[in-house]
Amino acid sequence: MLVENAHCKRSILIFGNKIKNGDTAVIYSGIIVGDGLPVAFKVVSKEHHDRLLTEYMIMRSVWHENILRAWALDFSVHGHDTIMTMDLAQCDLYRYIQSNDDYMPAQQLDRWMEELVSAVSFIHSKDYVHGDLNYTHILLTTDLSIRVTGFGSAEKRAKFQLGRVRDPMFVPPELRCRLSKPIPRGYDPRLIDVWSVGILMFYALTKQPPFTEIVTMSATDVHGNCPGDTLVYREDRKRCSASYSIVLSKLMDFNVRRRPQLVHIINQKFFNQPQLQDQLIAEQILHMYS
Repeated sequence: MLVENAHCKRSILIFGNKIKNGDTAVIYSGIIVGDGLPVAFKVVSKEHHDRLLTEYMIMRSVWHENILRAWALDFSVHGHDTIMTMDLAQCDLYRYIQSNDDYMPAQQLDRWMEELVSAVSFIHSKDYVHGDLNYTHILLTTDLSIRVTGFGSAEKRAKFQLGRVRDPMFVPPELRCRLSKPIPRGYDPRLIDVWSVGILMFYALTKQPPFTEIVTMSATDVHGNCPGDTLVYREDRKRCSASYSIVLSKLMDFNVRRRPQLVHIINQKFFNQPQLQDQLIAEQILHMYS
């Protein structure tokens, strides 16, 4: 495909396999002639150009090692398509976990938690809310490093609308009954992303979602217990570090007043500072009964 950018510089894109077919966009693997490096192309029609342009500008403003990089925005010369060129990942988190018969090693879980918390915290530091963190928007590279993508619903914190969240499973319980209403005044929408990170990391640990129904304050978890109970059970804790278990419990706290901002998780240095196992277990027990 012959394309040109806003400065009228032309390139030739060669499309490969279709990676994902979304509601408004199609993503392909491919290469740029003259470059040869494998990349991904996100293609939208003319009516969705403005939203892709906004997504591109947001991705360019949140440059982080664990956020997928967008390199160019071009327009088809002989058509009406808009194409965003991005790094090419190996697969998404859901597909990778489902393709493995075994549970993820504790060391890999710690690495994913640290990378995802760091990436989303960086998004928040730029005053953005991602708003659509789900299984398919967390990609993995060949060395299993996380890359956050899917910024089509992202918006500045003051302008964020709950209706942008597409999967109700990732809406925290205090907002579940307000999907068609404005976010309550004074509510920090970054807490939606915090909850979503917890859902994702619960899935990475257990290979199943934490709830048997769309989460509300009356929802039961996969073990049939009431929401007030901890979501991380003894058999789960055996497969992860004490740090991972504690952070996961904090991220998915049903009490919104106790659910921390991600920068606070980073500042507590759960994963990059040696801590005594007994101290972590003691904190976990205290958290269970607080």
